[in-house]
Amino acid sequence: MDFWRRWRKGIIIGALFLFAAVELPIVAGGLLRPAPADVMIVLGSRVIGGEPGPMLRLRLEEAVRLYRQGLAPAIIVSGARGADEEVAEAFAMRAYLVKEGVPGERILTEDGSFTTYQNLANSQAVMAAHGYRRAIIVSNASHMHRTLVLARDLGLEATAAPAPMPDSLYLLARNYLREGAAMVALAFRR
Repeated sequence: MDFWRRWRKGIIIGALFLFAAVELPIVAGGLLRPAPADVMIVLGSRVIGGEPGPMLRLRLEEAVRLYRQGLAPAIIVSGARGADEEVAEAFAMRAYLVKEGVPGERILTEDGSFTTYQNLANSQAVMAAHGYRRAIIVSNASHMHRTLVLARDLGLEATAAPAPMPDSLYLLARNYLREGAAMVALAFRR
């Protein structure tokens, strides 16, 4: 009986250690700050009825704030139209930014990406076409660590601009756990 109790305790401690090893870098990624760059890349997220959903709105608010501070003179909005969306995420983002006062000529649209990797790779091609070298990547705090890992894999010179997370404890937990699972999956794909 003592053997099984120690075995269970070891499994629980191991699982907690693994959880912390995966989640702590994700949490730390949300604490990073951007450096001035040639362009911002705002990664797409759900659009509801042609309008940015809650997570995307937080990303766009952060992009507007950074643009007004002069951290980057241009913005790439990146995201395709999902099967359940009325418009491409990039078009909804562009409309939101223009409504918030960002000049349309400062916004570049990339509407062919369905994944974070595609967002970054396709935005990197847009950067190359316009002579941009350094980027600020804007996404929600829970998404920053994986985003920077993928950017590094692509050779994309970038810093992070973590947008706030929603006030909902459910959404917060769901997004951090989802990113943990995505990081584990990414580690096995390498």
